[in-house]
Amino acid sequence: MVYHCCHSWLHLLRNTSQVAVRHLSTNNSTFSKENVLPKNILHLHERGMFQDIYPPASVNLPNLLKKKQCFYCGFDPTASSLHVGNLLSLMALLQCQRAGHNVIAVIGTATARAGDPSAHTKDRSILSKKDLFANAHSISESLERIVKNHEKHLYDNRLKKILPGFKILFNHTWYEKENVIDFMGTVGRDFRIGPMLEKRYIKDRINSLEGLVLAEFVYQIFQAYDWKYLRENYNCCFQIGGSDQLGNINAGYELIKKRYKEELYGLLTPLVTTLRGEKLGKSAGNTVWLNPDKTSPFEFYQYFYRQPDKVVEQFLKYFTFIDLNQIEDIIEEHKKKPQLRKAQRILARNVCKIVHGEIGLISAERCSRVLYEGRIDDLEQLSDDEIAATFLGMNIIHGVLEPDTTVYDLVANIVEAIPQGTKGENIILGGGVRINGRIVDFPHQILLSDIHVLKNDLTLVTVGKVHHYVVRWKLPRIEHDEDDDDDKLPSV
Repeated sequence: MVYHCCHSWLHLLRNTSQVAVRHLSTNNSTFSKENVLPKNILHLHERGMFQDIYPPASVNLPNLLKKKQCFYCGFDPTASSLHVGNLLSLMALLQCQRAGHNVIAVIGTATARAGDPSAHTKDRSILSKKDLFANAHSISESLERIVKNHEKHLYDNRLKKILPGFKILFNHTWYEKENVIDFMGTVGRDFRIGPMLEKRYIKDRINSLEGLVLAEFVYQIFQAYDWKYLRENYNCCFQIGGSDQLGNINAGYELIKKRYKEELYGLLTPLVTTLRGEKLGKSAGNTVWLNPDKTSPFEFYQYFYRQPDKVVEQFLKYFTFIDLNQIEDIIEEHKKKPQLRKAQRILARNVCKIVHGEIGLISAERCSRVLYEGRIDDLEQLSDDEIAATFLGMNIIHGVLEPDTTVYDLVANIVEAIPQGTKGENIILGGGVRINGRIVDFPHQILLSDIHVLKNDLTLVTVGKVHHYVVRWKLPRIEHDEDDDDDKLPSV
């Protein structure tokens, strides 16, 4: 169930003082269902999802987690989509929801205007208010889609249990009520410059050539106030964030502890990196987005399917809800025949279903079969969007299908994938060319409908193992010998 605290970013731009609450659920009937009883979520460290806890856990923490708690994580709308680097924190929220706790995703429509300096070496780009709210609207739709996919496709107890609420909030809604002088005169007095300067990421930025702007320096105050606001209005005592957020989480902890005595904790997720240790994120230049208009379901599926054996077990723990014992069995089975990539396929299917739903997964698998298995029936069913996504980065070639067009004409002249002349013919004779997944070894074979040209007028040409080309055919213009011009007609 999603409680979505905004129904239109345009509405927010026109009147940011009003917030609508929308109640969404993939299950319309709740008869005979029970609420999920709260459970301890500390077992998630066995999945590697929590790298650390701040401050160190007290002996009372397990008892505290047997009661319903509230967990939150913030996402600044600096782009129109979240990315794979954000997915682990989102998975942690969903795991907490499954364990019977309330969860909140805060979209930083206010904090993004200041800019988070952590994990950045230079000033963040400034976005217009219009772009910021457009990004926030897009991200909220993405979060809503993922939450509904989880409840509909991946929560096995959905027919028996009611998941706690999942709220999506926009933090400008509480800052717009604040006067800057009053805010600094109250909240600002709870912060000392010394501790703020001691944070490592602040030191690094101050000592850099560019230095640090004031807006980013005080970002930690705003994120601290977010947590304080959520504590006072939603009894939220737990914040989830990447390990690079420790400084900001510390600021919130210290602010709240000055007013309230109950236990508070920051749960730090590890940063998801490549094998080279590069952080996954938009600034790293290797972005895999969660929105289908930025990374298609096919590309998203293939990203996880291509993961090496060294990380697939950990990614199954991070990004799926599969039981740990079952993951162990999957890995043992995978090791027997790693070339089949069974573990990677299970990973890709599960994560694609969470992010893109059943329809997205079906599309991704259809595109994968076309490209890597040469399945003609799937190729004929591809939509224009799927064709563009499947063959992204390849030229989709437009060709004229003459009645005498041969295999050699197609591959050497239209696609230009082999050399002209005898050398090119020898590649075909040697079985180096496939059309629609089938080896063709006769260069002068005339192209035939339903074999070389599919019902949707497509032909997939593969040269070697990795070079793929798509040809869209059109029929030639037929010219007649007779000229039908009026001035050539006989007089009546």
